[in-house]
Amino acid sequence: MHTDFAAPRPGNAARLPASLGWLALGAFAIGTESFMVAGLLPVLAADLQIGAARAGQLVLLFALSYAIGSPLMAAALARFGRRALLVASLALFSGLTLAASTAQGFMQLAMARVALGLVAGVFLPTASAVAAAMVPPALRGRALAIVSGGGTVAVALGVPLGAWIAGWGGWRTAYLLIAAVAVLATIGLALGLPRAPVPAPAADAGRTPAFAVVREPGVLPALAVTMLWATGGFSFYTYIALFLSSTLGFAAQGVGAVFFAVGVAAAVGTAAGGWATDRFGADRVAQGFALMLVLALGGLSFAAQWLPRGLALPLVVGLSALWGFAGWGFGPAQAVRLIRLAPERAPMTLSLNASAVYLGIAAGSALGGAAIDLVGVAAVGWVGAACQLAGLVMLLRAARRARLAQIARMACTSPSSTTSLCF
Repeated sequence: MHTDFAAPRPGNAARLPASLGWLALGAFAIGTESFMVAGLLPVLAADLQIGAARAGQLVLLFALSYAIGSPLMAAALARFGRRALLVASLALFSGLTLAASTAQGFMQLAMARVALGLVAGVFLPTASAVAAAMVPPALRGRALAIVSGGGTVAVALGVPLGAWIAGWGGWRTAYLLIAAVAVLATIGLALGLPRAPVPAPAADAGRTPAFAVVREPGVLPALAVTMLWATGGFSFYTYIALFLSSTLGFAAQGVGAVFFAVGVAAAVGTAAGGWATDRFGADRVAQGFALMLVLALGGLSFAAQWLPRGLALPLVVGLSALWGFAGWGFGPAQAVRLIRLAPERAPMTLSLNASAVYLGIAAGSALGGAAIDLVGVAAVGWVGAACQLAGLVMLLRAARRARLAQIARMACTSPSSTTSLCF
């Protein structure tokens, strides 16, 4: 793997490079396009003269393309420099978004979304890997939070703004503006990213299979935690509008206000998660946010099912915001955990992590739908809490194994150690 970036030397002042802002802007453009489509389905269905269910396939196609394609593309493009990948993939995203704005039928737009998913699966994990490589380990959490914060701001502001623009000038206008933002970010990356010398690949880089990273200790369990996190979160978030309207009688304006509150809380959570990861360590922060998610999601169903409406309504709004805060705050800590497990293969590890997220989104949507059919929409919080609890248990077990391994290493390095486990 070529590596275009190196962390500052210990003697240099540790600070966050300004070029992280261009990575965040690229993530904002991609996040806005990927999430905005769900809010544009009625407009798309009417303009393309298709049913709402078929229009919904546009969301599924992007998610599957990203989930399956991201690790495959990371393996295929491993020999290319990261700087070139970032600029080229975002430039291609700009062109594909422009092409999507001219689609005259469902198939044209569907093909564009599949291609957009593949390109997004190249840019976003590579951007995270580059952000982590540009700073010393003590600043990795904040650097990753800045990049992922671009996607968070897309959820909080870009998606509702895109929906408003689509209502004013049509969905094609929204796509044109996203393409313009992506072009601006591409130019910024081309001019702003450092042109550091590219070191030679590691001696075994060409002989090691790209997916061998999954055999590294702890990687598969960590990816399982990511999938449980996404499954639990999106078993609720996919049906949040139905949950709010059916259980507490929220009108459309109220649902929109909750979406905005979740988005703002998510932006704050992303920043807080990055800072806390650098300050307290990735393991503790991931465990803390996972516990918050268990309490928030369980509390949502408890409030909707057992509390009077006057008490349940403000509690549900607050718990929804807490879910957004903890759900997005978890991301930087989990990314740092994965990078730490296999630092020399960060792009592939983060690509697999992104795949786990999108597979979890699909699984969460299906699991939440099944729960609604079986016991009603008020139960989706319990389902999400159960998934988050399973992830928290895995995090605690991983931390316990790490502590035992550290104790064993310390015992083996002791001059008086004679245990046979050290041989």
